[in-house]
Amino acid sequence: MQTAEGPAGCAYVFPYTPAALGPTAALVRNIGAGLAGRPLAPATLWAELHDGLRILGTEGLVQIALSAIDMALWDALGQAAGQPLCRLLGAAPRSLPVYASLRGWGAAMLAEEAGRAVATLGARAVKFKLGQARLEDDLETVRAVRGAVGAEVEILVDYNQALTRPEAERRGLALQDLDVRWLEEPLPVDDDAGLAALRRALRLPVQGGENWWGPRGMARALAAGAVDLCMPDAMKIGGVTGWQQAAALAAAHRVPMSSHIFIEASAQLLPATPTAHLLEHLDIAGPLLRSPLVVKDGLAQVPERPGLGLDWDEAALARWRADV
Repeated sequence: MQTAEGPAGCAYVFPYTPAALGPTAALVRNIGAGLAGRPLAPATLWAELHDGLRILGTEGLVQIALSAIDMALWDALGQAAGQPLCRLLGAAPRSLPVYASLRGWGAAMLAEEAGRAVATLGARAVKFKLGQARLEDDLETVRAVRGAVGAEVEILVDYNQALTRPEAERRGLALQDLDVRWLEEPLPVDDDAGLAALRRALRLPVQGGENWWGPRGMARALAAGAVDLCMPDAMKIGGVTGWQQAAALAAAHRVPMSSHIFIEASAQLLPATPTAHLLEHLDIAGPLLRSPLVVKDGLAQVPERPGLGLDWDEAALARWRADV
């Protein structure tokens, strides 16, 4: 987002599938073009754009595009002020505890990856996917990871909305006896009643939120008692402005709030989040940056660079550029 005064703002999002890349880019261009000549006031523009596009719907690709624009506007504001985003939001940069989000599958691969994350990042928690056909195979994966990381590292598991209500309870009851610290998205994101019932059946905290579309989706889930912990996604929740509203909801419900990917933006947002919990570390943009987010001894070092703190590697961007 180029401002008339000189500073430009930049952010990134991704639409999960190549089929949506062109439509997402077109939405960002077309919606962004309508902001020409407007004052650099991200919260005002966020409200106007969401109101104006309500009839189209502000979920899916529309929300992704609106979040890209919002984050870029906030980045431009930070560039103009010469301040990191967290300071614009009233907080100081600080170190943030991270959990390493693993990409492997199965006991052997995940145990090796978890051990490496603890050794290289100093991660104090690791998260990985479960959902094998047999419960015993999931339990064996947890045991293998525990053997690799030791007793002091927290284990977090994620089912990506894959289970039925009875199976979620069965697996949750078994996992809570293995000192797992959260059960993420065991049921479809819109099954608030099922998630609330599952919470009542388990000691194991239920985590969710990466697939909430906007603050309203989060508000419905929290009102239903669907989660013990939450982790909005900066892209799906509505960018920086949407995150601020989400943080207020989490604070009102006294729910600890972690992040989901988008580590650079999230590292600026969590210091200004009253119930901040953990920063997810899954480095997607690192290969495109000259100065990726630094993690040492399990703590992310939040940069003092202006705005979102993104220090783009122009050569890398050119190498991976797609014309859409």
